[in-house]
Amino acid sequence: MENLVFIIKQAAALGLVIFLAALIVISRDRSAGYRAALEEYRFKIPFLASAGLYIYARLPWNFDSYNRKIRAKIADLYGQRRADIFFTVHMAQKIALVMALAFIFMMVSLLGNVDRSFYFFAVLIIVLVYYQTDAELDKKLKQKKRDIIIDLAGFINTLALMINAGLPFSAAVLKAVRDSDRERPLYKEVNFMLSEISAGKPAARAYEDMAFRCKVPEVTRFVSAVLQNLNRGNRDMVYVLRTLAQEAWDKRKDLARKQGEEASTKLVFPMVMVFVAIAIIVLAPAMQSMGR
Repeated sequence: MENLVFIIKQAAALGLVIFLAALIVISRDRSAGYRAALEEYRFKIPFLASAGLYIYARLPWNFDSYNRKIRAKIADLYGQRRADIFFTVHMAQKIALVMALAFIFMMVSLLGNVDRSFYFFAVLIIVLVYYQTDAELDKKLKQKKRDIIIDLAGFINTLALMINAGLPFSAAVLKAVRDSDRERPLYKEVNFMLSEISAGKPAARAYEDMAFRCKVPEVTRFVSAVLQNLNRGNRDMVYVLRTLAQEAWDKRKDLARKQGEEASTKLVFPMVMVFVAIAIIVLAPAMQSMGR
């Protein structure tokens, strides 16, 4: 009887492997149109990306308030125009992680001896990972805002220097973007704003939309100051930009100080563990000798 159960479990495990392999083969072309988005999103399990996209396209999803919040965060990260693409990639990521974990837990349950508590913790881990993927969006948004604050002071200071040298404001913005790392969030947003203006969008509306996309108070103040002083001449603009640059530098210093405090806080637990380990190594021989 035990041999029969073992054979059935092995057959089920083999069937599970064949099913997963067949799913990967069937869906292999699904990710063709998402390759750039998958790379930018940093998909965690690339070989399951096609399977995740394939399953997502065939499941009925309810866009409740929770999913709408997730999509809003994705729009803040990647832009409103690409929100649908990256929302699909994000959901495929969740599906791929659930598939991978479910496959591992099922293989362990089929090929090993597990009790009922194993299934409880397996389901719990899968649910936690499913929602932890959404929580990572908050970390990405926080990092994006930090990167914008870090780059903003240098960007404004560069504008002030070039305008003081005689360049018009629009030309100074264009040159500052061209001479920078366009993959950085701030310069991505400014470059997108310039492309909107080139396409015929009013400059004031383009600047306001950029501030809305960034959702950083310092960028909003920069945009407001630019729109108020754009027609007053370079002298007034340089003064305003230097004031804003100083405020941005102060904000960047505060951010660096907070990051240092967070790093020192994170080191407390490892230091305590190291202290405990050293105490055990030092005191264990002494206690053994006392026991003798």
